[in-house]
Amino acid sequence: MLMKHYDQVIFLCTANTLLSPLAEGIYRKNSLDWMPKGVSRGLVVLFEEPISPKCDILLMQNGFDISGHDQSRQIEKEDLTEETLVLTMTLSEKVKLIEKFQLEENVYTIGEFAGEDTDIADPGGGDDEAYKECFQELVRRVNKVIQKIEKQYREE
Repeated sequence: MLMKHYDQVIFLCTANTLLSPLAEGIYRKNSLDWMPKGVSRGLVVLFEEPISPKCDILLMQNGFDISGHDQSRQIEKEDLTEETLVLTMTLSEKVKLIEKFQLEENVYTIGEFAGEDTDIADPGGGDDEAYKECFQELVRRVNKVIQKIEKQYREE
């Protein structure tokens, strides 16, 4: 069976200020040097905004680097190639992306790709504990994504 090799992984959430930057930071730190580049984008970025302060603090406290992600960025058609893996945080974001770009190949929820069937719950507006739990869940799922990509490359 021919395995897919990706040139980049795009983590996608609605505004690119909370969940997808967290996933990007986790992926950057935990993925191996030879693995596809990890970036994050938003589905609806009306104007550039910085990452959520609570997310920024979580990343810094846990040694994750998100340098280069100063502002939210809208996903564009040019971001998507045949070798791009797109991981959305929710099923509704996946559906919106597919509808917007008429694209289905290499688009999954992060849960689907990691072998789980649930969305990542957005802690926006929640207390520090909600953000911490979300962060821990993202670490777990991003690590599963990394393991799956690594396995695909090694099996070829």
